[in-house]
Amino acid sequence: MTRAPERMSGPDALMLNMETPSTPMHTLKIAVLDPSRRGMSITLAELLDTLPHYLGMFPRATQRVAQVPGHAARPYWVTDESFDIAHHLDEVWVKAPGGRAQLDAIASDLAVRQLDRSRPLWALTLVNGLAEGRQAVIVRIHHAVADGLAALNTFMASTGLHGDVLAASPVNTDAAQVDMRGLTLAAHDDSGRLLRGVPALVGDFARAAGIKRRADRHAVPRPLTVRRTSFNTRSGAARHCASGDIPLAAVQRIAVATGTTVNGALHGVIAGAMRAELLARGEAPGASVTVFGVCRDLSSTRTEGNDIATALAYLRSDLADPIARVQETAVSCAAAVKYRRDAGFDLTAKVATYTGRLGPIFRSLAAHRMPRVMNNITTANMPGPRQTRWIGDVEVVDWISFALAIAPADVNLTAYSYAGRLTMGLISTPESMPNPARFLARVRDSLIEVSEALGLDVEAGVRR
Repeated sequence: MTRAPERMSGPDALMLNMETPSTPMHTLKIAVLDPSRRGMSITLAELLDTLPHYLGMFPRATQRVAQVPGHAARPYWVTDESFDIAHHLDEVWVKAPGGRAQLDAIASDLAVRQLDRSRPLWALTLVNGLAEGRQAVIVRIHHAVADGLAALNTFMASTGLHGDVLAASPVNTDAAQVDMRGLTLAAHDDSGRLLRGVPALVGDFARAAGIKRRADRHAVPRPLTVRRTSFNTRSGAARHCASGDIPLAAVQRIAVATGTTVNGALHGVIAGAMRAELLARGEAPGASVTVFGVCRDLSSTRTEGNDIATALAYLRSDLADPIARVQETAVSCAAAVKYRRDAGFDLTAKVATYTGRLGPIFRSLAAHRMPRVMNNITTANMPGPRQTRWIGDVEVVDWISFALAIAPADVNLTAYSYAGRLTMGLISTPESMPNPARFLARVRDSLIEVSEALGLDVEAGVRR
């Protein structure tokens, strides 16, 4: 059955409208594959033949954006009547045996290769020539289609445990012609509802302001009060990607030893990397600020849309004591999450609905001019599967995510737990982070520093 046209939610439309020629708004999801058990490599022809039998599980995979005249801030998702899987797949080769650096270089190239707005907003690149006969698939998916949780759920739905058989869900090719007049009328009616909802929105703002006043002013940063650092350098269109990993158990042990959460411990470790990076650049390592997303419902199985709200927290890079650095960072992270949940998620969605175009315009005008910024770095920490996932007889040995580098904080570190490790994908502009691989090395060094200060043994489990 063909899915009826749907008007974009405010948060989805915001992600679409944020895109400019120098600000790509697609994320990268990388699955490193081991096809050795099947005795042969995966081919592009196989993917072309197989994927259409399963894409029916993910309606956005065959929906395109339809603009309605006069209502362009929030367009519609409509079924692509001319969907062709061949438009979304390609392949590349690295000089064997390709390692992490070669895979990161391909990711850096794909990070700036923006998606065709006339087609569904995703693409898949098959990477050949990796060491040990491995391959990778790199999926570019626009943030308007899926946030981090939706992307993770898509990965989980399209893979299984060893021996699982995935049920087929073919693409529906019976797409009707889009009724633009009907969509225009529906958008007009929707605009009327929005206008009538303004008084309620004002009330929501008043409630949120009260919650903000009651929040811990010392633990939760205020918006646009953050000092600029070299992480907030005016940047261009290029992007650099670097990936790495650290043992999940090591971060968990730090969390237990310091009485914090895994999220707080991880951010405390990142604070140590921030301190080392700023000192290496000759800058005073004052307290830094991160923005990270808080999911409304981590148990949700949705595979599309954006249903997160941002939280601001201090990374105590100003503290030389590694244990205090973790503890104080974790306090701020916990306070930021509490404030976000107390304030709720509905207001964020409503504001995005009313300001679908104004927000991106303001950001583009102010990003490099404001004396103070929202944050120095953007982070994400998502819990993933405890065991490796499989696609038939092909094991997914690694899962890496790269998010968005958006001015004025053009450094974004995304961590996913996967089969006992925290995989890290760092995307940045070369101006704000000239050597992202070195920064990930600083994260590993910080993990060791904190562990040793706590009397924990971690170095044997850290890959260098």
